[in-house]
Amino acid sequence: MYVELSEDLQMLSGLLITQFVYGTISTMLYSLTVIFLIKNWKHFDNYFFKLYIYQFIFNMWMYWNFYVTGRLPASTCRECALSSWFDSLSKSSDSSFPYNFFFFTQYHLGFMSYTNVLLTSFNRYTLIFMQKIYTKIWHYGTYIIIGIFCLLPLGFTYPVLANRAYVEYNPLSDTYVVRTEANLSSLYSALLVWMIVTMILSLFVNTLCWYKISKYSKATRQQNDYRLFLVSFVTFLIQGMVFCIGTINKISADRDPSKLLLISRIGQVMSPFANDLLTLSTPYVLIIFSKRTTSHILELSHIYSHLQIRQSVKQFFVKGSFAPSSITPIQNIRTSRSVLSKI
Repeated sequence: MYVELSEDLQMLSGLLITQFVYGTISTMLYSLTVIFLIKNWKHFDNYFFKLYIYQFIFNMWMYWNFYVTGRLPASTCRECALSSWFDSLSKSSDSSFPYNFFFFTQYHLGFMSYTNVLLTSFNRYTLIFMQKIYTKIWHYGTYIIIGIFCLLPLGFTYPVLANRAYVEYNPLSDTYVVRTEANLSSLYSALLVWMIVTMILSLFVNTLCWYKISKYSKATRQQNDYRLFLVSFVTFLIQGMVFCIGTINKISADRDPSKLLLISRIGQVMSPFANDLLTLSTPYVLIIFSKRTTSHILELSHIYSHLQIRQSVKQFFVKGSFAPSSITPIQNIRTSRSVLSKI
């Protein structure tokens, strides 16, 4: 039994190290893209990249917060270095550490994770279908929409914040588990409904955008509305995959707790990486779907053409300066359907 537990802990430690390594690398890349955008904001000042920076803050908070509420407890044994700290957070302790806030944050960000994908999809939808009022919508509504989406889940997650969270030692697995005095059954049901509704809305919005863009000429599809639509669309596909993995794990927990079926074992193996994929994939998707030769940063009244994001990022962080040769003068033109068909 001791040998089995030791092997399990070694596996947990290996998983923790792996997640820390790719998490750190992704955080650095994510941070570099945000720094690059901010330093060259006059060329990237549009609402899609404002949402990108907002999601950077959100995703980083979500990823590293989970270390406190999930990864570290699950990788700490009774004799491990962090065990004394987790013992001080037990149900019978008088610790003043706000563990309920971190636990609340994890669930609250779970709601917002699916909402954020819908938000970027809606941004692309308004650009493609509501060009005349796109600027007005996002100029006046960006922070209002973000604020509403941030506050809406409070109706479901507030009980987690209002009740105490604590850490409990599990002798069977020789690890620690985070508990809460709040009733989580209704929270799980609300989260499931939230996920399904946002997934359906995202699917509907992205399908409409895809159909509309498919009618564009080949030259038009190389413009920014198409390239940045691909970023939001691929992120939606990743979200759908994460949702499927979560659904598989939920069903297997109820009907195949021993993980005898192959699909149950696949879901169990992929589960630790699923949410990380959704949280950390954004900068990779942005870089991959930046046009290799040019990336047009399109706004309603401005088109910044021939801006090589991938090459410019390399120039900026290797040589310490933005590559001026990759930018042509700003063209002030009216954005309309006829303009989109010509660019």
